[in-house]
Amino acid sequence: MAPLPEAFLTQLEALVTRRELSPRDHWSPLGLVQKTVGILESGVIRAYYSTSHGKEYNGHLYFAPAFVGDYTSIITGQPVITPQQALVPCVVWSFPFQAIVDLEDQFPEICRFRRIFAETMYLLKEQRELEIVTLNAGQRYQKLKRRVPDIDNMLPQYEIAAYLGITPSQLSRIRHSS
Repeated sequence: MAPLPEAFLTQLEALVTRRELSPRDHWSPLGLVQKTVGILESGVIRAYYSTSHGKEYNGHLYFAPAFVGDYTSIITGQPVITPQQALVPCVVWSFPFQAIVDLEDQFPEICRFRRIFAETMYLLKEQRELEIVTLNAGQRYQKLKRRVPDIDNMLPQYEIAAYLGITPSQLSRIRHSS
């Protein structure tokens, strides 16, 4: 995204911890304030929403390598409202966000990195919103398959359906008609 100085990376290395997540473990639990940022080394994590009736929608799927963590909670200090949960075994390298902020005066390159990261997150979110309103479920599924060709073997059908905003039976019909 943006080059970072070796001295910064050395300091960051001292702050990093490795965490293994089992399927259904939460990286960003609902209701807690997120204080760490993670780098997903392996696996898939979903960011999801739950309705008052218990129906879940996957707002975003993070495929390794990716940055994970509820960025809204991190920057606002408010509790997580879009939890992030492992869907398969995952390895995440985490570090405290405030430690990064504290190093910005010493390493101004971090500001550029954070800006590019925020811009990238914004663009991904906008793309996702446009897909939901401009593409039908079959088109969204085909686009997901192009981006992640092995998605059908990676995740259960109900998780893919939750990402597409449809039921598993609708996804089954889409798969059979493709």
